[in-house]
Amino acid sequence: MRRFSGVIILGLGALLAACGKKDAAPPGDAMPPPAQVTVEAVSTQTLPISFEYVGRLEASREVEIRPQVSAVIKRRYFEEGAPVKAGALLFKLDDASLGTQVNAARAELANQNALLAEAKLELGRNRKLADQGFVSARALDSTRTAVAVVEAGVRVAQAKVADAQISQSYTLIRAPLSGVMGRALQVEGALVSPSGPPLATLAQINPVYVRFSIGEDAWLALNKQRADGSLKPGPQRVGLELADGTRIDGLGKLNFSDYKADPQTGAFDMRAEFVNPDSALKPGQFVRVIVEGGTLPDAISVPQPAVMDGPTGKFVYVATPGDKGMMLAMPRPVEVGTWIGSGEPSNGMGRWVIKQGLKSGDDVVVEGMARIFFPGMPIAPSKAGAPQLKAPPQAVAPAKK
Repeated sequence: MRRFSGVIILGLGALLAACGKKDAAPPGDAMPPPAQVTVEAVSTQTLPISFEYVGRLEASREVEIRPQVSAVIKRRYFEEGAPVKAGALLFKLDDASLGTQVNAARAELANQNALLAEAKLELGRNRKLADQGFVSARALDSTRTAVAVVEAGVRVAQAKVADAQISQSYTLIRAPLSGVMGRALQVEGALVSPSGPPLATLAQINPVYVRFSIGEDAWLALNKQRADGSLKPGPQRVGLELADGTRIDGLGKLNFSDYKADPQTGAFDMRAEFVNPDSALKPGQFVRVIVEGGTLPDAISVPQPAVMDGPTGKFVYVATPGDKGMMLAMPRPVEVGTWIGSGEPSNGMGRWVIKQGLKSGDDVVVEGMARIFFPGMPIAPSKAGAPQLKAPPQAVAPAKK
C-alpha cells in the first residue's frame, strides 16, 4: 500500500513540474513596440472661415419673345444660340392686314378733316350774319358746338391712325436687350398671336447670377455667432467651383438676400453676381458657392482625419504622459464646430474647428490612428512636419521564477 502511494506522489510531482514549465515565459518573449504616430500641438489662433453652398447659375435677365399682334411669320433673322444686340431685328410678320387698317384710319382722318373744314366755314358765315343781325346768338352757339364736335372727331381719327401704325410696327419684332438667343419655338409660316406660345427666348448672361439658399438652422447659427463675437464678419467674397472641381477665376458679389424664408423649405434665398465676358458660365449649371470674408478669433482646429466617431460621439487621441516616461494615446471627447473646407496646401485636406474638448498645447494625434488598437496604448509620437522618431528597443519581459 505504501509502495503504491509513493508512485502516485511521484506522478503528481512530475505533473506539477511540467505545468510550472509551461506557465513560465521563455526569456525571448517580447511586448509589442509603441505605435508610430504623428501629433500636432494645437493652439488658439484667428482662422479665416468660408461657407459652402450648392447653387445654380441663371441668366441675369431672361425674356420671352412674344408677338403683340396676330399675324403670320414671314422671316426669322437670327441664328439660334447666337449673340444679338439690343434692337436687332429678330422676326418679321406679315403686315398686309395691318397696312389696310392704317389706310382705313387715314381715310377716316381725312374725312374728319373735311368735315372740320366745312364746319369752320359755316361758323365764319354765321358770325358775319350774326353781326348783321340775321342770325341769332343761339344759332351761332350751335355752329360753334358743331365745330368742337368735329374737332374731337379729328382727334379720334388721329388716334386711330397712330394705333394702326403702332400695330403695324409690331410686325417687326426686335431684341429688347443684348444677350444670347435661345431655340426658335416658331417657324416661318406659323400664325402667332399675343395669347399664344412665345417665339423664342433671349437671355443676358454677362453678368450671370448664381442662386443658392441658406438653411434656417445655419442662418440662426450665423446670427448667434455674430452676436456673441465668435464670428467676426468682414468684406464678403464669393467664389465658384464647377462640378468637376475647377475653381473659376475672379470673385463675385452678393446682390440679393431675401428678407423671408421659403415657406416650403424654410431656407433663405441668396444671389450673387459674376462677370461672364466669355460666356463660359451657362445658366442651369450646378456649382458650389464659396462665401469667404469672416474670421474665427481664438479658435482651435485639427485636421479632419484626426476627428473620429465613437459610441458616445466624436473624439480625438491626445498624446498623454504615462508611467516610466511612456506616451499613451488617450481618447478625448470633442465638440466640433465649422469645417474649414478650404484646407491647407501642405496636406490638401480640411480642418475641424473644435468648440470644446481641447486646449492650447494639447498634442493631438493626426496620423497613425489606425495603429492605435485600444485606448491608452503606448505610442511613439513625432511632431507634424518633423522626422519620424525611431521606436525604442523592444522591452524584454522577465522570465517568471
